Amino acid sequence: MSSGQSLPCRILPGPMHGVTEGSFLRAMSSRGWVQCWWTPFLRISTAVPRPSRLRNWLKPYLDTGLPVIAQIMGCSSAKLAAAAQALHAIGCLCVDLNCSCPSATVIGNGSGGARLQEPPWIRDTLLAMRASCPGKAISVKIRAGFSSPEELPGILAAVRAGAPDFVTLHYRCVSEMYKPVPEGWRRLKLARELLPELPLLGSGDLFTTADALRMRQQCGVDALAPARGLLANPALLLHIRQGCLGKEAPPLSKLEKLRFLRDLAEPQPASASAPNGFLLRFCAALLGPDSRCFQELLKRPRLQECHLYLQEQSEL
Repeated sequence: MSSGQSLPCRILPGPMHGVTEGSFLRAMSSRGWVQCWWTPFLRISTAVPRPSRLRNWLKPYLDTGLPVIAQIMGCSSAKLAAAAQALHAIGCLCVDLNCSCPSATVIGNGSGGARLQEPPWIRDTLLAMRASCPGKAISVKIRAGFSSPEELPGILAAVRAGAPDFVTLHYRCVSEMYKPVPEGWRRLKLARELLPELPLLGSGDLFTTADALRMRQQCGVDALAPARGLLANPALLLHIRQGCLGKEAPPLSKLEKLRFLRDLAEPQPASASAPNGFLLRFCAALLGPDSRCFQELLKRPRLQECHLYLQEQSEL
């Protein structure tokens, strides 16, 4: 990076809104399953948040003791640059510009993936962030286009001119959302050809170690950022690291899965009576919606009740 640093690691947890927060941070960090954190996006809209608010937002990530990449999105280059400066002052390793989110709400606000329709804006915003953060790391996450992958070369030219420290490419277009894209890896290969000097992170459908190794070998990416794959295998990042060393990691046992779910449900002062939708999502991915555990959690709508049940099950 411009400050002489490198990527915090080569296998990073892709940010997931509604997942990469709270008890997930604690459960993953305590097991050594992750080497850094990448926050879900913070939208910078009418004004740059006060330092106290930014500090509170970053605190759960910084408290893990791991390097933190803070992701922001918005429409104002000046405000995003000011936010990047403030976040670096608080202690994050890198500030990442989100130009990839396909959410209809985000697109409707003109941010996230909507910015791909204006490649010069991406260039100018990255340059503004760089000017506000001399010697600090900035990055950008993009998709292969807004409506068509034919847009990718123009987007990459703008990214290259913006000189980020690294770029993450999710190989789908915004219009493709999360639909299957058979030729998706060709887009990553094209990005590798057009950005030979920039560290390139690959993203999209990394559900297994085999998926990750194939993407690395066939697309020439420098690093990988699995996201949704962590729902079904929260140890995926560790398993990929071991796979890169030629080692085969055993799958998580049922007991390990139950204990992970138990830790996800661990009540905090503000969450003991919170609903269990977050936990159910993980349980369905880890054990299946037809599993006894999932059915039992359905009967317990609050996290505290779920934690007691999972505590009993993990001690059997």
